[in-house]
Amino acid sequence: MNIKITHNWLLDYLDTDATPDQIREYLSLCGPSVENVEKVGDDYVFDIEVISNRIDYASVIGMAQEAQAILPMFGKKAKFRENSLEKYNFKNIVGNKNLCSLQVKIINPTLCSRFTAIVIENVRIGPSPKFISERLVACGIKSINNVVDTSNYLMLALGQPVHTFDYDQIKGATMIMRESKKGEKIITLDKKEVTLPGGDIVMEDGSGRLIDLCGIMGGLNSSINEKTKNVVVFVQTYDKVRIRRTTMATGVRTIASTFFEKGLDPERVEPTLVYGVELLEKYAQGKIASKIYDIYPKKQGKKLLVMSYGLFGKKIGIEIPKKKIVSILTNLGFGFSDGPKQGQTLLEGLTLQVSVPSW
Repeated sequence: MNIKITHNWLLDYLDTDATPDQIREYLSLCGPSVENVEKVGDDYVFDIEVISNRIDYASVIGMAQEAQAILPMFGKKAKFRENSLEKYNFKNIVGNKNLCSLQVKIINPTLCSRFTAIVIENVRIGPSPKFISERLVACGIKSINNVVDTSNYLMLALGQPVHTFDYDQIKGATMIMRESKKGEKIITLDKKEVTLPGGDIVMEDGSGRLIDLCGIMGGLNSSINEKTKNVVVFVQTYDKVRIRRTTMATGVRTIASTFFEKGLDPERVEPTLVYGVELLEKYAQGKIASKIYDIYPKKQGKKLLVMSYGLFGKKIGIEIPKKKIVSILTNLGFGFSDGPKQGQTLLEGLTLQVSVPSW
């Protein structure tokens, strides 16, 4: 899997004095493989290989986090300007939340580890701001309109796919997530009819129509068009095995499905939804029209690890000073729950207790 991001977009999140070529060289030596950097207009585009177990850096913010840890080792300044995954949360959502309701249900909780949605009313469909459309096109994604582009922009910015529905095309304002039956059909956004093998993750509305091949591609019957007035912003994490199985069986593969089949952290869902609301309010003049729907049956707490300082040297093959270990982990977003023992500093003990970030 490869993703593309632009240099100017990276600088929204990263304060650095490294040149694009230095970023490519130094990151490739220590972490993500930046296969190419190409000048496009007044910007540069990085083409980055994402290995299967490092989906966490498959985004602009993910690359900023990696760069913050790697570039200082080569004498270059690198500091996060802003971490949107920490900045945005449901407390930021303010508005009239009782105008448009949804009936939402997940038949089988194993299909979806987290389900969130919100309705935005009175959007004005039109072209995206120049900076959004130019960034998407530079990264190989066609600019369609300000609502659809918001979904794609969020995916590349934060590494979490997003889908938007036309609220008024969802019969009965009802969304039911379930497994498909063998032979069921859906016409997807690319206007192709897909016959499902069964056991796929799908969404039906109140009339029983399939409106989404979840995690892969939305249905044409609920898609955003120039007449859309009200939208559902829909952000989820899915069972990665089912997504992979469906893409293999149907031959339908998208950027979103490539993300989902790697397994995404459900803690990214909340900031992505909230950031999406902000963008739609700002660039589509939409207003919040419902409560937040958040189905999260098995909330994922912070992962805590107790790690021996000596383990780093054994795994890597060279001795790393304790101070450098702490510095690298800090720059990668790891937290330190407490000292090894009462009254000890982080550098005095033989072990570290760290909390793993959700990015």
